[in-house]
Amino acid sequence: MMHLLPALIAFAGFLALAAAMKRHQRDLLGKSLTEAQMQPVRMAGWLLLGAGWTVSAALLGLAMGTIAWLGELSLGAALTVATLNWRTGRRAR
Repeated sequence: MMHLLPALIAFAGFLALAAAMKRHQRDLLGKSLTEAQMQPVRMAGWLLLGAGWTVSAALLGLAMGTIAWLGELSLGAALTVATLNWRTGRRAR
């Protein structure tokens, strides 16, 4: 259970980074953002990824927290890809 919170934070961070990309904005937000609107979204994504590391390090210690965080990043990235595929209607082949 201790890995759930950092994984969800990583998922939110990757979704924010995807939402800051023109390619994914229509799928995730339903509209395009201006460059001025994308900057805070991009910054929030990076801050969320850093917050996930902070939570992992606080729960497991610096060394093991960093290792666990890398796995949680992988899970968050996979969930983001699955969400983008689901939102666009694409299916895995």
